[in-house]
Amino acid sequence: MFPFSTQSKSAPAPDAPAVSTKTSEAHPLDALTHGAFSAQTSGERTACIREWLASSPSTEQLQHVFKELSVKDKGAAKLLREKLDEIKRSKTQATIALEWADKAQALLALSKLNLADALAWQRDAAKAGAPLSKEPLAGLKAQLVERVRAIEDLQHRVQVQREAAVLLAQRIEVLSTKPWSDAQAAQEALAADVTHWQTEADALVADANWPSVDVRFVSQLHDAQAQLQLVWQAFQEALALAIAAAQDAAAPLPRVPVWADELRLARGVPLEPALTPAKPRVDPEIRAKSTAFVAEVLAKLEHEMAQGHGKASAGAANALRQALKDNGRLIDDKLEAQAHAALVAAGELEGWQRWRADQLREELVAKAEGLLNRPEGQAIGGRKMQDQLRQLRDQWKLTDQGGVPNHALWKRFDEACNEAH
Repeated sequence: MFPFSTQSKSAPAPDAPAVSTKTSEAHPLDALTHGAFSAQTSGERTACIREWLASSPSTEQLQHVFKELSVKDKGAAKLLREKLDEIKRSKTQATIALEWADKAQALLALSKLNLADALAWQRDAAKAGAPLSKEPLAGLKAQLVERVRAIEDLQHRVQVQREAAVLLAQRIEVLSTKPWSDAQAAQEALAADVTHWQTEADALVADANWPSVDVRFVSQLHDAQAQLQLVWQAFQEALALAIAAAQDAAAPLPRVPVWADELRLARGVPLEPALTPAKPRVDPEIRAKSTAFVAEVLAKLEHEMAQGHGKASAGAANALRQALKDNGRLIDDKLEAQAHAALVAAGELEGWQRWRADQLREELVAKAEGLLNRPEGQAIGGRKMQDQLRQLRDQWKLTDQGGVPNHALWKRFDEACNEAH
């Protein structure tokens, strides 16, 4: 046998496999986003995205980065989505603002602005989400508000002008009850006031916002102007006749009765006695019908009072009052006195009926509440209790037929009956 050698040949160690040190390539968007794609944690990526958003990237870049990052880290991509939504809202608001700005400018350009349309613009723009607090809508809104305020002020001035015309016409008419010399003394001041009123009315019509004034205010001013001119012209003509008649006894007298009488006395002409119009005679047949009708209604009231019917007597009393209102001037004094006496008695009967009905109701309330105070050990309820409650309610209905309802007592009575039931 061959001896084994104790010395082993040292064999060369096999070469170790080469370790690849090739590193992963950087993401194409990593440099753009300040290293967001190479960040190790979500917090670092979020910080990188915030830093990148501060540099105001374009919308296309935001969309591209959001598309790539939403697959890797939805938390960090949320910032991008919020930014994109904000840009979208901003663009939408800009479009809405432009649309409502055009509408506001169209309203302001109208020579005849409808107040309802101007007020609706602000309401509808707010509903549509238009940024009314930002320009240009803020300025346009202020212009519309000022235009509406000017139109409303103009309409208020029209009302004031109309009242002034009424007062001025009353001043002129009052002079027709005074001596014509007083009217002559006040003529100059009145003429100045009428001229001033006309100047103010012309200023209202010449206002740039006058076409936008409501039609009813326009008609009010025109009517007031026409009425004032009519009264003023009649006053001037009558005063001119009075002055001429005072200077010439042959001149015609004015149609103002007070002035004409004054001039007649100055001429020595006696005044004609005033004729008192005679009362119109009433047809005997009509008088007889009215008397019969009132007597019939009076008899019905007396019958109801004799029977003690409270509600029926109240209705009959109202019917008699209406009959007197319609036929009082056609009946004689005796029948009218009887009717008034019956009405007084009916009022007393109604008061007595109300007092008696309340007495009966209080007794029924006491009985109903007494049903709750049962002896100890005795149960509340049963058929006998139901019969008693039914009788009490029937009695209450009878009291309502004879007098005016008392809601306070009814509430106590009803609660007691329900609890006892």
